[in-house]
Amino acid sequence: MDQKPASESKEMRKLIGLIEQFAVLKHATVAMGVRMADAETIECAKRAVENGYADVILVGNQAEIEKASESVLPKNSPLPFKIVDTDAPEEKIISLLMSGEVDAAIRGTARASDSLSNLKKACDINEIHRIAILLTKKGHPYFFAPVGIDEGTTAEDKVKFICLGTHLLRRVGVLPGVGLITTPDEAGRKEAAIILSEMKKRDIVAMDYGLNLEKAFENSNYIIAPNGISGNLIFRALTFLGGGDGLGAPILMDHHVFVDTSRSAGHYTKAIMVASALSKKRGNKE
Repeated sequence: MDQKPASESKEMRKLIGLIEQFAVLKHATVAMGVRMADAETIECAKRAVENGYADVILVGNQAEIEKASESVLPKNSPLPFKIVDTDAPEEKIISLLMSGEVDAAIRGTARASDSLSNLKKACDINEIHRIAILLTKKGHPYFFAPVGIDEGTTAEDKVKFICLGTHLLRRVGVLPGVGLITTPDEAGRKEAAIILSEMKKRDIVAMDYGLNLEKAFENSNYIIAPNGISGNLIFRALTFLGGGDGLGAPILMDHHVFVDTSRSAGHYTKAIMVASALSKKRGNKE
């Protein structure tokens, strides 16, 4: 059967453009956690506003944010974003999200463990499912999971990741193709068999590529790592060493949009774009 690899499909090539279009159309209000504000963080927020992705609210120490803005913005010019003054951005961004004061939120430079812990408590959930959006050096987009070191530890959890992620792909108009990266031992083979059986029941296209990462990326658009630790390492290797890029990792929830980010990445403009695009806000009408 002559089928074009999922990773090279027309829909995937259009994915980033679609996300950008949705972000501009919705123009949501997005909160971003800020700790130790610097020029790069301010520049990312400024660019998101200039690109029309969202109205941005920086949540952190106001004095630090204003000081960092001085090296980015013209003297005496108005700030392109609002500031919510707090010394506990990990709590405040979740509070703003839960209250509906913002349409979506990204972690930004807020602490990961505290932000996610507050999110789980506020949403009354025990587990988090983060799905990273990855761009390779050549600009090809992929969905990738798990990326949290305590995520994807069982076959059942990976099935949840796949179901949630394929639903998200379909929401943005992409036909999912799942590629499993699995260990060659007996435990890895058994887990792959369980996952593939469940995918067949759900009519989701999935294939086990073992440790052949190249083939998985060549033929799939949603990559499932053996576990969160290996997934985190693969993601970091591809983005920080391999010239790729990350657009953030949306946490899949029914009623709220929260995009996790890596503090060492700094590409918060794209995470704001993704958060706005995924928000429940309806598109603006002229």
